[in-house]
Amino acid sequence: MGGLFNFVKSTGLYFLGNVLSKLILFFLLPVYTHFLSPEDLGYYDVANTFLNLIITFLFVDIYVGVMRFIFDEKGHSLFRPITNGFVIFFGSLFLYTVVALLLYFFSDIKYLVYIYFYGVCLVLNNMFSYIARALKFNTLFAITGVLGTIVTCLISILGLVVLRQGVEFLYIAAITGLSVQIFVLESKVKVLSRLSISYIDKSLLKNLSRYSLPLSLNSLSYWLLTGYTSVAIAHLIGLEANGFFLIAVKFGIIITLFASCFNFAWQELIFEKGNDEKNELSSFYSKAMNILISMLLLGCVLIVCVTKIVFPIMVADTYAESFFIIPIYIVVAILSVLSGFLGQIYAALKTTTVLTYSTAVACLLNVILVPCFIKIWGLQGAVSAMLISYAVNVILRLLFLRNQVKIALDYSLVSLGIILIGASFCVYYMMGVLANLFFAMLVTLYFSVRYRLSVISFSKLVWEKVKKR
Repeated sequence: MGGLFNFVKSTGLYFLGNVLSKLILFFLLPVYTHFLSPEDLGYYDVANTFLNLIITFLFVDIYVGVMRFIFDEKGHSLFRPITNGFVIFFGSLFLYTVVALLLYFFSDIKYLVYIYFYGVCLVLNNMFSYIARALKFNTLFAITGVLGTIVTCLISILGLVVLRQGVEFLYIAAITGLSVQIFVLESKVKVLSRLSISYIDKSLLKNLSRYSLPLSLNSLSYWLLTGYTSVAIAHLIGLEANGFFLIAVKFGIIITLFASCFNFAWQELIFEKGNDEKNELSSFYSKAMNILISMLLLGCVLIVCVTKIVFPIMVADTYAESFFIIPIYIVVAILSVLSGFLGQIYAALKTTTVLTYSTAVACLLNVILVPCFIKIWGLQGAVSAMLISYAVNVILRLLFLRNQVKIALDYSLVSLGIILIGASFCVYYMMGVLANLFFAMLVTLYFSVRYRLSVISFSKLVWEKVKKR
């Protein structure tokens, strides 16, 4: 019973620490859209897009590798992978600093100093957060997430509303919020004080790098799915259009955040169970996949319908163009969650190389489709290209996974989902607020009745897996 309680507790804590904190930032949209122009937000998004590309390439997603290898250690040796992970981190930090200096002297990038420190804080925050989760400091992780978000919000409001400053205060706010979170995590977990030179192991360094590099390449490939789209919009249409795109991303990210509270707890569970017999995992993964799909479909319909209601309240008139691409991007977010869910299974099985193949194909497709679709349909074409590319990514991962663990999809659920999403689009674009409310209530009632037994069945299966912990 304790194992199931811990799983449910972890999910709830991750909701508090990740979802709730990010939702607070979402509700700052009225501030962003009223005090920043679409061009300013567009530049901010493009700059962060390139930043994510650089830090993913240089820091090789080492924090994921550290977390995975912690589960293979016991006792004091838990800090062996942590120490070796920090060795890789500091080597990457040196290269990152060299790149920043070259850009400082040989380019003219606005807010470069802020961007540099924001990148350092992002990676450090990921390191400390993943370590805290692996060491079961889940409550602390949740509290620091909310605390950092509150600090970020307060400084953003101070800078934009009171001092009437620009984009630079978004970076100042983010850096301060992340720094607070890092400081509190270190003060409680005491990671740095428990690092030791004696833990440095060439073999472990090699294994960490070998494990993390494919994850990094996979993340780099994902940049061609998400980041490239942003850059292409800015280049082919303009920074203003990229500001519209960023607002759509903010709405779409809601579904990603709600799914992540499940995925964080799920990641810990499957990492611990990654060495189980594959035949035993097949049914478990299949049920989880189908439950997740049903949750995402319901979430998609609800968010699309609610967006129709809150968009005029949350977003300034200058961003009205965003309204037309939000539903499409919400579907992109659903496919992104499914892709990440499958990716965690590959990571647990330590077959991360496969992730790169599936993502590379989808990225190549996106690189080809985005500019072509933009020329024909503009901003809506860019988001539609992302949708197609993510769908290909999910399909390929399911096909490749058959060689490892068989996932039995409920195809009737998939078909129903396509119909419901199409219907929600029609209601969103063609009908009023009351029609959207009624449709959302109808779909919620249907899912509550039809899938209540599946949820109960999966919960029992989770218990069977985790009660052995």
